[in-house]
Amino acid sequence: MTPKREVRLALAGCGVVGGGLVRLLHDAREEIESRFDVHFSVASVLVRNPNRERHVPVADSLFTNDLNAFLSADADVVVEAIGGEEPAQTIAASALAHGRKFITANKELIAGAGDRLCRLADESGTSLDFGAAVGASAPVISTLRDLLGASPPRAVRGILNGTSNFVITQIERGHDFTVAVQAARELGLAEEDCSKDLDGRDAAAKLAITAWVAFGIAPSTLRIRRTSLLPHLTELIPVATALGGRLRLIAECTQLNGNAVVASVEPTIVSAASGFARTIGEENRIEIDQGWSAPLTVSGPGAGAEPTAAALLSDLLRTSPPANARGSRGRAFYPLADPREHRWLLLATCDFDLESLLASRDILVQRSWLESDRVGVITNRARWSALEDVLAVNPDIAVARVELPEAEVRVQ
Repeated sequence: MTPKREVRLALAGCGVVGGGLVRLLHDAREEIESRFDVHFSVASVLVRNPNRERHVPVADSLFTNDLNAFLSADADVVVEAIGGEEPAQTIAASALAHGRKFITANKELIAGAGDRLCRLADESGTSLDFGAAVGASAPVISTLRDLLGASPPRAVRGILNGTSNFVITQIERGHDFTVAVQAARELGLAEEDCSKDLDGRDAAAKLAITAWVAFGIAPSTLRIRRTSLLPHLTELIPVATALGGRLRLIAECTQLNGNAVVASVEPTIVSAASGFARTIGEENRIEIDQGWSAPLTVSGPGAGAEPTAAALLSDLLRTSPPANARGSRGRAFYPLADPREHRWLLLATCDFDLESLLASRDILVQRSWLESDRVGVITNRARWSALEDVLAVNPDIAVARVELPEAEVRVQ
């Protein structure tokens, strides 16, 4: 019998995601060896406290909190699952410089230093894989890589944060905000501090990575307009429903004429019949517009230990040559502030003359209504730059982009 190919693995972090990967490798060992003719063994595990019980099938002697010892471990592949910028960058740079394959689920790392790490991987003849950093089980990165031979997409847009989508769904079902967030924590979908999920920073980091693969724009240079769900989430959700739509946090990067790319992460009211409206709970959904009759769509759970661990395993099992080149296809794309016009929903207190302020900025109101102590308006199409002037006067105005066809807007 031909011996299995042995791959020694160094794992940085053994928490929810790292521990999930170790258990997955153990539980699926026979299937992996049978289907892929490879045997994974753990060479070293970097943790803060080596003495803590983690209930994973790894010998206690392999745990260390010594970074230098971890970096010098005899390993073929380094997997980083600790998050944050450091020591993640140090681990990545060391692994790639020594010709080791490096795999990560760390979107902050790739969004901030992905282009530099990519060059290092190319110089060392190894690979940098980060499919788990965007979409978890929704394979957006691998899908975009598979499209490298096609023309660049017209747009990539979708729900990139499972935690915020779960919270939105819970509120739509009648739960209050605090209960919804606590439920996300109890299910392992949210950390104690989930502000990055709810204010769009997490989705923005994932969008920067997505635009890098799709258009070749270095993630640290993408100009992303980001609008938080907070503090107006519980006000926006029922209004979106009353309008005949659903509120979703939509991340988007779109190609304009002249090789410009615009990007945004913002609360958006989508049609109740759309695929985004039907995306509930911790699901992610990403639509890739190639100019075909319908967008190419990938979806799946976007939060939690098991989906992310499965995505890391997928990168571990990847046997194709290094896929470090990004998707510019010979065209030089550049980031641009979004010059397009959109319709907007604005909510303000009744004692604030919102319509007069909008008129002073040449923003026309399509519809307005009064409910309880709030006034709501839907504007005609206007640029974000004009809307920014309004928000500068009153930062307490709630805002969401409106993508409903005009005939669907039912509020009078």
